[in-house]
This record gives sequence, C-alpha cells and structure tokens, in this order.
Amino acid sequence: MKTGPALHLAPLRARQHRASPLARSALLAYTMLVAYAGLAPWSGWRDLGVAPWAFLMAPVPRHVTAFDVAVNVLGYVPLGALIVLAAHPRLRGLSAVLLSTVGGALLAGSVEALQTYLPGRVPSNIDLGINTLGALAGAVLAAPVAAPLIDRGRLQQLRARWFSRDASGLLVLLALWPAAQVSTTPMLFGNGRLLALDEWAAASDSAPLLGWLGSFATAEFVLAEVLVVAAATLAVGLTLAALCQPNAPRLRLLVAFFALALLVKSFFYAWLFGPAKALAWSTHGALGGLIVGLLALGVAAHSRRAALLAGALAATAVWLLVVNAVPDNPYHADLIARYRVGRLRHFAAIADWLAAAWPLLLLAGLGLLARRRGGAGRSP
Repeated sequence: MKTGPALHLAPLRARQHRASPLARSALLAYTMLVAYAGLAPWSGWRDLGVAPWAFLMAPVPRHVTAFDVAVNVLGYVPLGALIVLAAHPRLRGLSAVLLSTVGGALLAGSVEALQTYLPGRVPSNIDLGINTLGALAGAVLAAPVAAPLIDRGRLQQLRARWFSRDASGLLVLLALWPAAQVSTTPMLFGNGRLLALDEWAAASDSAPLLGWLGSFATAEFVLAEVLVVAAATLAVGLTLAALCQPNAPRLRLLVAFFALALLVKSFFYAWLFGPAKALAWSTHGALGGLIVGLLALGVAAHSRRAALLAGALAATAVWLLVVNAVPDNPYHADLIARYRVGRLRHFAAIADWLAAAWPLLLLAGLGLLARRRGGAGRSP
C-alpha cells in the first residue's frame, strides 16, 4: 500500500502524457478550412486533359510576390503546429515534426493537384514547397512546448477547471465564430444565410411572396435584426455556458467572447470600408438585439446544463429561420457595392463559408452533445 509522497505523485503520473481532444478537433477544423480556401470558389470544375501531378515538373513561375509567399507560409504554420499537438503523446520530438512536415506536404500537394481542374486556380510547385516549409516551421515551434502545454500546462489546467470534458468539438467551433464575423453578412451576426426567402421566391416565380417581401419597411428591418441578433446572442452564449463547469467565471467568459467578436467585426469593417465605417454594423436593430440577447443571457447563464442546451438549440433554430426569411437590407447592399476583396479573396471565401455554415454546424454539435449527455444520464 502506497503511503506518504507516493500518494501525491500517483495522480500526477496519471495526468502525464495525455492526448488532447481539443487539439485533434482543432486540427480537423483547420484542415477543412485550408482545403476550402485552396479550392475556392468550388465551381467551374473542368478537365483539360492535364495530369493532376503535372505541376510538379512545371517551370518555376516568373512572378512570385512577397505577399503570396507570406500567405502560403503563414497559412500552414498553424497546421504543422496542430499536427504536433494532436499527435502527442504517441509521437513526440523529431517523429512529430516529420509527421507534420509530411502531412502538410500531402495536404498541400492534394490541394494543388485538384486546382488543375479549377479555371480560377493555377497549381504551383512553388506553393507546394512554401506550404511544406510553413508546416515544418509550425512543427518546429510546437514540438518543444507540446508536452508542457498538454500534460501540465496552465492552459490544460484552465481547460479542465472551466470546461466539461465533452466540450472539445464545440469549443473549437465557438473559437471559429469570431472569424465568421469577418464575412460581410446583411446584418450583425447574420450567419447561416443559405437561400434567403426573397431569392427563393424569385427562383420559384412566386409573385405574391415577392410583393410582400418588397414591402418591407425600415421599422420591419429593424425588428428583424433585433430578433436575429438576440437569437444569435442566445444561441452562442447559452452554448458556451452549457460547456462551462459550475465554478467557471461564466459571465466574464461570455462578456470577453462577445467583445472579441465585435472587435473582429469592427476591425475588418474599418479595413474593408475605411476607419469611418468601423462601427457600421451598430445599427439600431443590432444594438437593440445585443441588449435584449445579453440581458436574457445574463439571467439564463447559470441555469442547469440540460436547460442551457435546450435553450441553445431553440435559439439556433430561430436564428436560422429568421435570418433566411428576411430580405436583403438596401443599406447593406449599398455598402457591399463598395467592397473589393483584392488579394484576400481566398480568406474572404473562408469567412463567407464559415458565416453560412456555422449555425448549421452548431445545431448539429448541440444535437450530438444533448444525445451524448442524455445517454450518459440514463446509463447506470
């Protein structure tokens, strides 16, 4: 029987060399984003009779800009780092670095090969080499800190103290939500807009419905935005609260999270439309929806987990329904007319995809979590 210090060392040994579900979920999400950006706009696929691997022996492009080099390197640095963190503790050190480099090269090579069939993309052996270099750099940076970060790091302790064990997938999804605010959606938090009701009516030649949608007045746009923003605030906030442990600082986490999302929105509006438009998102409807949503969230944040999950599911359903039922705001259409993506078109494509898919992914994630927790509650 162990006595003395051995009793205190046993739990420490049990915590060492553990895998990170959060890192693996993040790796899956980031891999999907890299693949999507590399193959955007995902349209116009054609076969020109060129082998997909022909780019490997193609001449070196004459014009390679410093911007392109920087983007291709930086885009794969997180990938290399996440592969190292996801492989821990099975692979560490040099083995993890080699795996990251090979994995980065295989992903980059696959994307470049598929670009052969896209009219707007040009596969490049230079891009392949630069992407691989980025993955290698990320792996080298992450390898020394993988064990301290995952096994005994401060972040791991906070993760275990603040969030439930089954929260990894939804935490990664929540981390992507501020990035989705980069997209120039018709209203604040107007994510999940797939085929708006006015577009569906036009496609189906529904004249009465088009007439009703065309009669939307300013006050109705304001009320619709209040409902969308309030529903989005509740959906996101209740999800975060449902993932928290009872002793987590829920209100502080919620305030910081929404502040980050609004900061990202303001920064990119200032970048895209000029500093004077940094707060163009802060319409009467957006501010009203934020106030309503945050007040309701403050009341509900400390409810039981089952109630938080049910509320998040209901709010997400309302969010998706309303954001697709409201026609385009003419003011926003005028603002978008001045929008020029430029060299960040692939980054904008990721943001637009995130904005459209995020509430659907949230709905699926919440459903899986509710089912998992319900099954755990019924088990002996």
